[in-house]
Amino acid sequence: YLGVVMIKVLKAVKVVFKYIVMFLTMLMPRDYKLCVFGAWLGERFADNSKQLFIEASDRDDIRAVWITKDKTIVDEIRKMGYEACLWGTKEARKVQLRAGYAVISNGISDLEHTFLGNSIIIDLWHGVPLKKVVYDNKYEKNWDSPKQKFRDSLIYIPLGKMYFVATSEMFVPIYQSAFRRRKDQIICLGQPRSDIFFDEKKPKPYFPGKNIILYCPTHRNEGKEPIHIEKIFELDKLEKYLAGKDYYLVIKKHFYHREEIENLEKYPHIIDITREDIDTQILTIESKALITDYSSIYIDYLLLDRPILFYCYDYKHYLEKDREMYFEYEDVTPGEKAENFDELFEQIKGVIENGGDYGRKDRERVKNMFYCKAGQGPVGNILLDMMVNREIGKKHE
Repeated sequence: YLGVVMIKVLKAVKVVFKYIVMFLTMLMPRDYKLCVFGAWLGERFADNSKQLFIEASDRDDIRAVWITKDKTIVDEIRKMGYEACLWGTKEARKVQLRAGYAVISNGISDLEHTFLGNSIIIDLWHGVPLKKVVYDNKYEKNWDSPKQKFRDSLIYIPLGKMYFVATSEMFVPIYQSAFRRRKDQIICLGQPRSDIFFDEKKPKPYFPGKNIILYCPTHRNEGKEPIHIEKIFELDKLEKYLAGKDYYLVIKKHFYHREEIENLEKYPHIIDITREDIDTQILTIESKALITDYSSIYIDYLLLDRPILFYCYDYKHYLEKDREMYFEYEDVTPGEKAENFDELFEQIKGVIENGGDYGRKDRERVKNMFYCKAGQGPVGNILLDMMVNREIGKKHE
């Protein structure tokens, strides 16, 4: 019992010390030509942060530094000719203490936020939210508990200069509610990670010469509820059809499901890459079509103007037990929905045999709902210009 008490006391002391340091870092002079970047709790080099970091690193008017817990990522970035620091080192903390800007894709824990007091934080988020997120997600935690409210009000003092990037005016009030920020803290623009779609120099494909259909389901209960591919697909039937058409189904589950192992050795045309460190945006570029469910990846995919299929086999259960949505699902998902494998199989056949015209008219309608005009093209350098010209953060000066 005494040991348990001591652990709790030490944990409390550690938290108090962390907040003291965070408040003290508010006194540090900030260099607004220096920006630190991070993503996915410091564990990955990916998403909106990655693309904006690359674009920033290629400019002369801003210094970009990636912070990560993974030494292999540090080495990878340095081989690219860019700057990276290992999380927890003196070098990383010094850079974060001086940075005027900090760019993240998930939340403040993408970086060592203890050292970011008074910096301007730009949260690019990791997709356009279809599902209710953060403060709007009642399944995550009790956001209005006294303890949570106290923590939020406390952390807002050093880390309150936070801005979020939405893709259209439709999402501005949603972001205000989800992140509990003022309207002037929401930037209506687009997602930097989609810039790669408009680059004439296409990235090296992961599956050169192959016709692939990409399956990207969203997570179930933050990964606590497994997604069993053999239960939701008739693998023998699908393998036979894909082999005959020279197509491949590439499966990439959500990051939260990265520890799940699928036994697909008998199915050479069905490939699971969930555990591999592969850039989803590059996968989308080389795919012929996308299959998803409630994941916002389809919203990115709208910019490519290619077929999208929705496999919502657990729709009722998902809404009741996992997440609520901001919109009526039918209104914002273009095309037909498959509630079982037989329906999905017919749609896969339709895509392979009818090509890109499958559902095109409805895709255009939904794209114009989700994206402002600027968001339908490259946005990274627009955002970087706003940072360099100090257009972001003026309200807090």
